[in-house]
Parts: sequence; C-alpha cells; structure tokens
Amino acid sequence: MKKKESTLRHFFNIGWGTLISVIISVITTPIITRLIDPTSYGKFSIFQLYASISLMVLCFGLDQSLMRFYYDYDDIKYKRKLFVFCTKIPIITTLIVSFGVLILIYLGIIKLEFSFFEIFLLSLCVILEIVNRMSLVALRLEFKSKIFSIINILHKLFYVICVITLFYLKRIDSVIVLILSTIIAYGVSVLIAVFYQKELWKINCSKNININIKKVIKYGLPFVISMGITTFFQAIDKISLKYFNGYSDVGIYASAITIVNIFAIIQTTFNSLWTPLALKHYKNNKNDKNFFIKVNKIITVIMFSFGLTLILFKDLIGFFLGKQYRLAAYILPCLIFNPIMYTISETTVCGITFKEKSNKHLIIAFISCIVNIVGNIILVPLLNGKGAAISTGISYIVFFVTRSIASQKYFKVDYAFDKIAIITFFTFLYALYNTFFKFNYLSIIFYIVIILILFFEYKDTVLYIFQYIKSIIKNIKLNSKEKKEGM
Repeated sequence: MKKKESTLRHFFNIGWGTLISVIISVITTPIITRLIDPTSYGKFSIFQLYASISLMVLCFGLDQSLMRFYYDYDDIKYKRKLFVFCTKIPIITTLIVSFGVLILIYLGIIKLEFSFFEIFLLSLCVILEIVNRMSLVALRLEFKSKIFSIINILHKLFYVICVITLFYLKRIDSVIVLILSTIIAYGVSVLIAVFYQKELWKINCSKNININIKKVIKYGLPFVISMGITTFFQAIDKISLKYFNGYSDVGIYASAITIVNIFAIIQTTFNSLWTPLALKHYKNNKNDKNFFIKVNKIITVIMFSFGLTLILFKDLIGFFLGKQYRLAAYILPCLIFNPIMYTISETTVCGITFKEKSNKHLIIAFISCIVNIVGNIILVPLLNGKGAAISTGISYIVFFVTRSIASQKYFKVDYAFDKIAIITFFTFLYALYNTFFKFNYLSIIFYIVIILILFFEYKDTVLYIFQYIKSIIKNIKLNSKEKKEGM
C-alpha cells in the first residue's frame, strides 16, 4: 500500500507541475505568436531542429545508458561515477566539435543559413541542453518529482519572461530574442538541478568503484543512430515545408506544434516517471505483466480523450493564436498522433529496454522515417502544412506498431491491440475530417460517438479513473474540513 501511495504521490507531484506548465503555455502562446512573425518563428524552429539533432548525436545515447544501468548497484559512489561518465563525454565532445565548426565558419570554409554568432549560441545551447537532460534524468531516477516539476515550471516561465522583455527592447532581432530566451531558460534549469544534485556532481569519483564502460557505451551507441533518425523523422515535416514553401509556412506549422506540445505535457509527465518505474518493477517482479496492461489501458484512455477534445476545439485555438497563425487550426488535428502514439508506445516497448536490445530502435526509427519522407514528398506539394501533418500522423501510427511488434518478441504482453487499432482508426478519420472542415454539428456528433466507443472498449478502466478522481476529491474535502476544525 505504501509503495502504491508513493507512486501516486510522485505522479501527483509531476501532475501539478504539468498543470501549471499547461496554464502558462495556454496564456503565453497566443502572446508570443502575436509578437513574433511567422518567418522569424519558422527560422527559430529550424534552429531548434539543429539543436535537437546535435543533442541526439553528441549525447552518444549515454542518457539512455544512465537510465538503464543506474539501478544495477544501490551505491551512491557507483551512481555518481556512472552519472559523471555519462555527462562529461558528451560535454567534452560538444566543445571540440563546436570549436572546429566555428573555426571552419570563421575561415569561410563552410557556410550555413545562420550567422557565426547564431552558431556560437547554438553550441552554448546544446551544452546546456546536455547538462539539463542528464540532470533531469537523474532527478527522475531518484524520484525527486517535486524538484523536477519546479524546474520545468521555471524553465517555461523564464523563457516567456525573457521573450517578452527582450522583444520590447526593440534592438534585438526576433530570432535572436527566441534563441537567447531559450539559453537563459536552460541556464536557470541547470543551476537549480545541479544545486539539488550536489552529491552526483562530485567530479572526483572513487577509484575503487568500477563501471563497465564497454557495456555502457555499447548500450548507448545504437541510440545515436536511432535517435538521430528519429529526430530527422520528427523534423521531415519542417524541412519539407521549408524546401517547398519557405520559413513563413514553417512558422505557422511550428505554432500548431506548440499547441500540440501543451497536450504533450501529459506525455512528458507520464514518461518522466514511467521508465524508472517500469525498470524497477521488472527487476523486482519479472512475471507481473498485469501491471503493464493496467498502465497501458489507463494511458490509452487519457491520451485519446485529450487528443479528441483538442481536435474538437481546434478553431477556438486557432482564434487565440491570431490572424497570422489562423491556418494552424487545420494543421493541428493530425499532429495529435505524435503525443498519443508515442506515449502509448512507451508502455508497449518495454521488452526492448528490459532485454537491452537497443539496436532494435534503429529498425523502428528507419521504417518510421521512410514512411514520413515518402508521405511528405507526396502530400506537402499538394496540401502544404496539412499534408505535412497528415504524413506525420501516419508515421507515428507506424512508429507505435513497429515498436510494439519488436517489443513483443522479448516481453510478450496482452495489450489488447485490437482495441487500440479500432480507436486509432476512428480518431484518424476524425482528424482528417477536421483537417479540411471548420467546426460544425458533425464535429460534435463524431466526437461524442468516438468518445463513447473509447469508453465502451475500456469501461472498467474508465470506471477506475473516475473512482480514483472521486477519491482524490474526497480526500481534499476531508483534509480541508480537518484544517477548519483544527482552527
């Protein structure tokens, strides 16, 4: 019982952090889209793409290795040495690569679409992102959920404050405003994370503690390619839009992704605790598959419910973004398959993680990437941003299917894939309809029908969720009553 309460407490701690982050995003996204024009927003989106690709490659997959081997020994000296090793290698490599690239740009040997100063900022951003990622992974592994939530809230808050402050200085280019705001936000996150993890940041690790460096690197290296392909797969839509249409369309498309990312905060909340919990549960009880089935059902109901609701209110969201970004409402529907299918697949991909078959991620990423490339080549010239979104939606469904099939070979669990297939099919049809039509009575009718199908398929799970919410409300009321009586 204590274990269950502890687990729920961690999810609650991250949950309230998520809620605050959602509120900040809902309030500030329309403000930012009114301050920054689509062209500048599009260029910044490409900057973020370069940063993401650099991060994936230069991390060497050691963030995944840290997560996988952290619980092998319950010794702070071992954990510290593993953490320091997994962090310092990417930082040193990034410094060397950045120095080399900056020299080549300065000498005019290579030319990029960004200036020398912007590339310098990109290097600084990548280093901060590496430290931030490793720090957040460690917080997740230690289940320091409150600090994790606080860091994420402050990161988002400082980003917004910096964007608005720097923009009104009016002497700084809009793209530089967004880049500097990102760097400052990461800097704040890193400082707080390092402060609360002083034990792990002791560089002078014990020489008596040995870690299997070969095993750590061998597990992480396949992620360099798989995550690189995955990042490319996630960026094909933007690259295609930039190639066929230019930065303005990329900016409108990126604004739709920003709205989807508000919904994706639920994904972040779940993923933050799920992998450490799954690994711990598997190590303690390898035969208990009901745990994974139950979590899969709960997250399936939650993700599809929120996704369908987001599609229903797409036109309202488009109105809040402003006139320049109004087309984003029709791009949004198919993009919701990113957080939906990715999050659900996190529960069905466990076998690959448990059996250390990280090389299988290469095949998964490659297949999904090819599907997205072909889809964008065909659909973007015909439908612009809508085509990119449809292609992305299809590729994420393929991503879920390939992940699940690969995992089942090593850790077979009855996830009732037929139910997931049915609700995915109807949701995709609903997303397509809303991609081409404004909000109308049919949108409401289709929404109600699909929600009823979802709730009927997972009636026991829906009942469990409602009972759990009811118990939380009851406990809050009781605590409030006790406080009043105590006064």
